[in-house]
Amino acid sequence: MRLKFTLLISLIIITFPTYAIDGMLIKTLDYSLKDKWYNIKGGSVPIFSVCDSVHKNQNFFLPIVSGDYALDKDRAANAEYSLKITNPNHQPFLSKDGLLLYKSRISNTTAFYMSDAVLGIAFQENDIFGKYDIEVVLTDNNSKKTKILTTSIYLVPLPSYKSFKIKDDDTFSHWMHTYYRSPQPQQAVAHYLYYSQSEMSNNEDGFWAVFSVFLEIAKNNKFLASQFTDCYKEQNFKTKIYFLYLLIYSDIVEQGFFDNLEGDEKAAYQKIKEIPLLDIEGAVTNPRHLDMLWCTFFANGSYKPILKLIQTLDYSKYQGDLDKYKNSKKTEEDREKAINNAIYDALVWSLESNCTQHRLIKDYCDWALANEDLSDVQKKELGKILKKIK
Repeated sequence: MRLKFTLLISLIIITFPTYAIDGMLIKTLDYSLKDKWYNIKGGSVPIFSVCDSVHKNQNFFLPIVSGDYALDKDRAANAEYSLKITNPNHQPFLSKDGLLLYKSRISNTTAFYMSDAVLGIAFQENDIFGKYDIEVVLTDNNSKKTKILTTSIYLVPLPSYKSFKIKDDDTFSHWMHTYYRSPQPQQAVAHYLYYSQSEMSNNEDGFWAVFSVFLEIAKNNKFLASQFTDCYKEQNFKTKIYFLYLLIYSDIVEQGFFDNLEGDEKAAYQKIKEIPLLDIEGAVTNPRHLDMLWCTFFANGSYKPILKLIQTLDYSKYQGDLDKYKNSKKTEEDREKAINNAIYDALVWSLESNCTQHRLIKDYCDWALANEDLSDVQKKELGKILKKIK
């Protein structure tokens, strides 16, 4: 639910007039869009990226934002929608009826809502390139009023990864840290190749953070598999190592690809696949874990990694243990406490910094403080951080 003022979607501003059912159809690659809708405080302005074109086997989504429902005697809305897509030859491509738009009691009639059913669609190899017209009919079952929404999307060839040139490390870093704002997965192979061949890749401590971004992108964009493997075949052995990590952990290629490896590449594959991938949903045990959580957010803009970071504020109890370690017996327990103190310090700094630089992170933190089931310590620590950056 959102107060009915203005909904900002990328650079599009829409307002709903106060008459029978109305809405807007959104085209997006953003699979975390429901987080950006539901996990920010009422009155905040949700921001989604929109897309006008997609590639074969690429998932895109069609959420609907709507309002102005008629209410029944229990003040409940009851609305559904149908969807039709026609291909560039004006032939039927997809048709769905009876999709749930919104069905629930409404206390605020000046609100608008995201559709309960959000369709995910992917064009297949045999679909023709060109313009696909989309028509959605909203039906208010209480008033029997309808509203027709129309738009279109283009199915276009996937450009070669070689067509994207990354200027320098700053360009790469900006793309990576703002990816969630406007996903461009078609550029992922080129950027990962740039990283693999740059001086940045020599920093072993930074590898897992960068890797987390591309792992998230690859897992959710399997249409890039052939580009990753084609690129792999053209690289030297050092660069291939980085690609093997991504291909193994993302699970976007068939086992046959690995079975055909030979010599040093086969040996590298056997070694890498035995390296356990850090479970970022588990307990935070080192600062690298924090970086991986942040970078997962930068790749998808989802709420989950931010919540995990907030929950780690319980580590405030380790304040001072880093200094105590110098004069301790340096037992394993002493070492763990010192590491947790370092994690806490890095966490507070990064939350303050990223809340300042990324509005969505600040929105998530505000929502979590007001609505999430946080411990007393987590609430206190998060409250201090948010108060400091206002």
